[in-house]
Amino acid sequence: MTTCWAGLTVSIVLLASGCGGPRATGPAAERPTQTSTPMRSEPDPPTVEAGALRAPGRLAVRYAVAARSWTPDTYRAQHRRQLLLSTGTLRSALNRAPPTRDQLARYRADKAHVEATAVSATSLLESATQARYGLMLDESSVAAGQTVRARATYVVELRRAGGRWLVTAFTIQP
Repeated sequence: MTTCWAGLTVSIVLLASGCGGPRATGPAAERPTQTSTPMRSEPDPPTVEAGALRAPGRLAVRYAVAARSWTPDTYRAQHRRQLLLSTGTLRSALNRAPPTRDQLARYRADKAHVEATAVSATSLLESATQARYGLMLDESSVAAGQTVRARATYVVELRRAGGRWLVTAFTIQP
């Protein structure tokens, strides 16, 4: 029975934390479902050289890593970072779903955290006022003593307004 409850707790934490679903609240509310491919067995995956990307690509990587990397102690800061880097309906959704004390307490109790590393960034569209990037992230999610590693692909859409690039959408790809 204890094993069953532990498994259920892990499932709930992973779904609530965005490892399974910016989360129903907070940094992963942009991500409604978990769809990822297991990581290949490479010892050290390559990482994106952010300096080699143009401004919207660098922002896309920063936003994705902020959305998908957190600990209970950094979760609020990651949420604030996403707010600063976003606009439009994405920013509105993040504003409506800030992290709660109860949510953070559950993450602490389960020792939950996620670490994401960008391993590729591909420009799908770039003009003077809009951009779209495909990103691949290696993610490691931990909750209740269990670790789930996955390689997930996201699309980040950006808009330039007032001389500044901001994220308008962040979605996981099947």
